[in-house]
Amino acid sequence: MSQAHNVFTSVHSLTGLPWVLALPLTAFLVRLCLITPFNIYSHQTVRRQVALQPLLYAWGRSISRRVTKEYGTRSGAYQERMLKKEVRHKRRELYRRFGLKRWMLFAPLINFPIWLVFMETIRRMCGTHEGLLGLVAKTFKQFAGDEAEVAPSSVKTDAISPYMEPSMAFEGGLWFPDLLVPDPMLILPFALSACFFATIVQQDRRILSRYGVLTKWQTRRSRISKLVVLAIGPLTLHLPSAMLVYWMASSLTVLGQTVILESILPVPSAVLPNDAKKHIQAK
Repeated sequence: MSQAHNVFTSVHSLTGLPWVLALPLTAFLVRLCLITPFNIYSHQTVRRQVALQPLLYAWGRSISRRVTKEYGTRSGAYQERMLKKEVRHKRRELYRRFGLKRWMLFAPLINFPIWLVFMETIRRMCGTHEGLLGLVAKTFKQFAGDEAEVAPSSVKTDAISPYMEPSMAFEGGLWFPDLLVPDPMLILPFALSACFFATIVQQDRRILSRYGVLTKWQTRRSRISKLVVLAIGPLTLHLPSAMLVYWMASSLTVLGQTVILESILPVPSAVLPNDAKKHIQAK
């Protein structure tokens, strides 16, 4: 926590910017220095994976014919199970041969613990007693009537916290001059939801541009994700404005980095026959 706090205070003091600008700048620098290398490596892995799709499909057709010939007397379910097993084995073999590491597709997940540390640091800089889950739980308590006296513009502060930054109280901007309290007009929470929604839409467009179709699982995942991000607005009503500003800046940086990577290192569309696309869509 102390290292993250030093990063925030260093950016704030060296640039001379108010906290409303220093927080987004810190979010951008953190992602640029710590997360971007993993995003680039993961993006390169996706490009190589898409380039191998025609070869994988050709092997799949060959394996399907062999499985049908060897297990023609067995049930259709057994043949399907053996086909999936053989295809997985061949996929792993091809990935090893071409040096493709699938686990690197999940390298950007390292962003979560880093994001969590910086968000927790901002929470302490705001002096709030409750943790992240406690702040989110306030919404449920208020809707349930257990904590009706807690207004969105109120927040408990701890003046003796070593991380407390009183200057945040007057270095906000626009309609939220005080970064220590939640957004009085409730715009920031729903703007955060809009950022996440735009990210999901952009992700769906990337998949469509590469494969031409979405699998059933991808379609369900997209719909569930959109419902979840729409709930982020109401769930973050009690978060201090400083946390929302940093979170929104981090999300916009992710979206911008993805767009830039797609333009500089575009992922080619998977060259597959029509029957393969129908098979993908049926998954």
